[in-house]
Amino acid sequence: MISVWKPFAHTVQPELQGLVDLTSIMGSDRFSSSLLDCLGRWVQSQHFSVLRMDKRQPQMLLAGTLHRDPDLVWRCWQAYARQFHQHDELYSQMLKTDQSRGALVGHLLAEDIEFAPYRQDIYLRNGMTERLSGLTWDDQQNPVFFNLYRHKEIGYFSDREIAAFEQLTPALIQIVRGHMALSSPRRSNANEQRSRLVRHAPTLTTKELEVCERLLQGMTHAGIAAQLNVKETTVKTYRNRAFARLGINFRSQLFALMQE
Repeated sequence: MISVWKPFAHTVQPELQGLVDLTSIMGSDRFSSSLLDCLGRWVQSQHFSVLRMDKRQPQMLLAGTLHRDPDLVWRCWQAYARQFHQHDELYSQMLKTDQSRGALVGHLLAEDIEFAPYRQDIYLRNGMTERLSGLTWDDQQNPVFFNLYRHKEIGYFSDREIAAFEQLTPALIQIVRGHMALSSPRRSNANEQRSRLVRHAPTLTTKELEVCERLLQGMTHAGIAAQLNVKETTVKTYRNRAFARLGINFRSQLFALMQE
């Protein structure tokens, strides 16, 4: 069954080394790929997403996967953003819950999804059995949704994992928000970014510029792919071409160019 509740303190506290490890790489390129590894000591998951739930259409802010299929995040996001966010019963229930005390926690089993196309196209087709979600609000009062997904090859979330997620959610959401803030350049606006990029490499194409601008916003390759409506491999192709024109190899060097 679908359930929603407020996290509360437990008498048994998990050791905090995983959160310390995650905090130490906030703002770095390794954050998305390391998040699931850091969480693994409490909650095993192969797929996560962070979404801003805009009224018109949700936006992916961050995502990552340990799944053997690297395109899984992109496929699920495309389907969700295209239509299925309108049938997300867990999100709907969380919005109806008292929001006066901060973050909410929710749990959804695939078999509880009433809208069959949503259940089939995202969960059953990709072998996902359930989802744990944390919901909070950003400074503009937009809902921000943090999701962990479980795949059938590793079974269902245990009661202990669900309890750990409940306890960790408030801190975890703040760490993710901190990472996204640190990933964004603070000294130049969007127009200045594009001007600097063009100054460094006048031959950059529109698509290459769009990918670079989103990398500077701290977006993942999966998030950029979803926003530009292309495959993740295409995003990486544009990134590689842009980096070659700019004479750089890493995202950190792209940030450095913005400070010159």
